[in-house]
Amino acid sequence: MIIEPSIRSNIFLNAHPKGCEQAVYEQIQEAKALPPFEGPKKVLIIGGSSGYGLSSRIALAYGAQSDTINISFETAPKGKRTGTAGWWNNIYFQQYAKETNHIHKDFVGDAFSSQMKKDVVNYIKETFGKLDLVIYSLAAGARFNESTGTLVKSSIKAIGSDAVGKTIDLADLTVKDLIIGTATEEEINDTVYVMGGSAWEDWVQTLADADVLNQGFKTISYTYIGGPTTDKIYRGGTLGKAKEDLETCARRMNQLLKDKYQGEALISSSKAVVTKASVFIPQMPVYVSCLFDVMMRHHHHETILEHKFRLFKDMVYGNKRITDDLGRIRLDHLEMEEAIQKETIHMMETLSDEALFALEGTKVFIKEFHQIHGFKFDNINYDEDTDIESLSEQLPE
Repeated sequence: MIIEPSIRSNIFLNAHPKGCEQAVYEQIQEAKALPPFEGPKKVLIIGGSSGYGLSSRIALAYGAQSDTINISFETAPKGKRTGTAGWWNNIYFQQYAKETNHIHKDFVGDAFSSQMKKDVVNYIKETFGKLDLVIYSLAAGARFNESTGTLVKSSIKAIGSDAVGKTIDLADLTVKDLIIGTATEEEINDTVYVMGGSAWEDWVQTLADADVLNQGFKTISYTYIGGPTTDKIYRGGTLGKAKEDLETCARRMNQLLKDKYQGEALISSSKAVVTKASVFIPQMPVYVSCLFDVMMRHHHHETILEHKFRLFKDMVYGNKRITDDLGRIRLDHLEMEEAIQKETIHMMETLSDEALFALEGTKVFIKEFHQIHGFKFDNINYDEDTDIESLSEQLPE
């Protein structure tokens, strides 16, 4: 079939397998071109099929020659449905990573479930060996509460008053107003339950109880702090409450890991990147577009792979760690430079819609949003017929 982007209300409803392959291939080529480093040998990534989780997996598999396990919730192709981008990313990572001659295992399913924990622990004990690092990079919209038998959903909402801003409509390429409503107390609590740190802490405790953590064990999760233009949501909204909970859990785990393993629990603040949720945060698409433009002109821009490669090489396993007064690793320090922020905010306040779309940074934002779903790669003929069934048979062993 011919696969064209299907976008409804800024949500991609499909993915292109060959484009997903190209995305994985390009990140691997980037990793190969960077200097190797001494890092963890056994890594579990909870949420490693796309975004920062996938780039972390590639950075460690190729930069540190790590063995990796990934847990991700994906949908396989069926009939005219293409399957999720993460489904294809897993397949193509497996295919390319055979060249590393290391173990790379995928578990596809609910990372929150007790059954998944049992399955992963059994695999670690029988095949993998003890873990040196757990990366928690889960982006989930819902979490099943096994105690109550209910599905708890998260909400991207403001607290106290509505959040008002702009977004980019990817279907018709226009700037539109976006209003995010005010959360109820229940919505705040539910978002913290889904996106906060309790599931991360549950995983680490389960692995510790199963005696599958090495001395010197580390665990890390990712947050985003950002500047004033997105503060209403990222730090002041439901997402902010979830991130606060994540950071609280990290501090609690850090003491446990230090005492038992001479290890540590880390929070890393990443730079702004293009994610599936970007277009649903007021001002975020405009901010990221202007930021990319400014950082490219100042030669500060990093790809997602370069960003995570630097995290592990320099700051987690190297001696160039930058932290703030709360102990968070500030990998976002280039984005948060005063001059970069000042110039970015000035552009946001003064550019017309027409001038915004003319920016190189906006073109990169739109292109990358398509590319995380497998579209807009220059070397792929999207008019060619794609045999989903044939490609689906190329499952990793």
